[in-house]
Order: sequence, then structure tokens, then C-alpha cells
Amino acid sequence: MKFFIFTLALVSFGATAQTVINYEDGSTLTLKEGEMIHVTKGKLYQQRTYSNGRTIQFKVFPETSQRDYVQVDNGTDDDMAVGSHAWCSAYIPWSEGLTFGMISWQRACDSNNDGVYDEDDAGWEG
Repeated sequence: MKFFIFTLALVSFGATAQTVINYEDGSTLTLKEGEMIHVTKGKLYQQRTYSNGRTIQFKVFPETSQRDYVQVDNGTDDDMAVGSHAWCSAYIPWSEGLTFGMISWQRACDSNNDGVYDEDDAGWEG
């Protein structure tokens, strides 16, 4: 009986897995159940057969622009060092939710835990 329950738990766990595609710009696309994606370096063509049964047409299958998460601008630039005065001043707290960036801002910038980076914080350069 224990083996059956363990097997059932594994089967139900596997059924909830989702495929998530992460793009270089930080956005993502989560595939729905039964949805497929084809990855290719070249063009992908779609075949269409007309009702007369003899004419076949090939059209380029359009690239998807669909996304379900777009990265939020947190106010900083990629060339800024995390924890530097410039980064701490530019970072918008909670703009992304609870992320490594937010935790880094809390630890490196907001030394007095008041939710603001200002002259009262240890790293402030004025």
C-alpha cells in the first residue's frame, strides 16, 4: 500500500510540470497543457492544402511574440556595481517584488532599515 501511495504521489507531481522558456531580455513564456513549441535556427513552414486537393501552399510560420512575464525596470543599469552608491540611489525598492536585487538593496544600502536610502544610511556618499 505504501508503494502505491508513493507511486501515485510521483505521478501527480509529474503531471503538474510546466515548460517555461526564458528569453535573453528577461521575459518568459509558460506553455499551457497540450501546447507545443518548435525551436529552429531557420524558418519554419506551414503546409496548407486547398479544398480542390491538388494545390499545396507553404507559408512561413510566424515567430511568437507572446510572453507571460516581462522583466520590470528596477531603475538600475547593468554596468552599475550592486551595493555601490550609484546603484543604491537608482534602485527602486520593491519594483520587482522580493528578488535577489531587493535583498541586496536591503542588506547593502538600507543599513538603518527605514525603507529609504538616504544620508542616514552607512553607505551614503554626500
